[in-house]
Amino acid sequence: MLNRLTLALLVLCLLPALAEARLKTPPATESATPSVFEVAQRGGMNLNQAIESVRSRGDVERVLSAETKVQNGREVHLIKVMTRDGTVRTIRVNGRRL
Repeated sequence: MLNRLTLALLVLCLLPALAEARLKTPPATESATPSVFEVAQRGGMNLNQAIESVRSRGDVERVLSAETKVQNGREVHLIKVMTRDGTVRTIRVNGRRL
């Protein structure tokens, strides 16, 4: 009887700590495309996110190439695209801080 009572008290004492730890952990299933807020928290986009961002613009017909360079301690994604009017442009997208 004493062991059950001790166990119940121990569980009741640990319950707030477990709840707090659960609130601090991210959910197990996160979406493949993070929200703008999540990207801002991390300090920038990765190359795939930058490509999707450029593709979603209305004037882009096709992505020709994409590369990441490091400039001033930050990733910079250079994405070469062909616009709907046939112009080739290079779009610069800031990436993550290193």
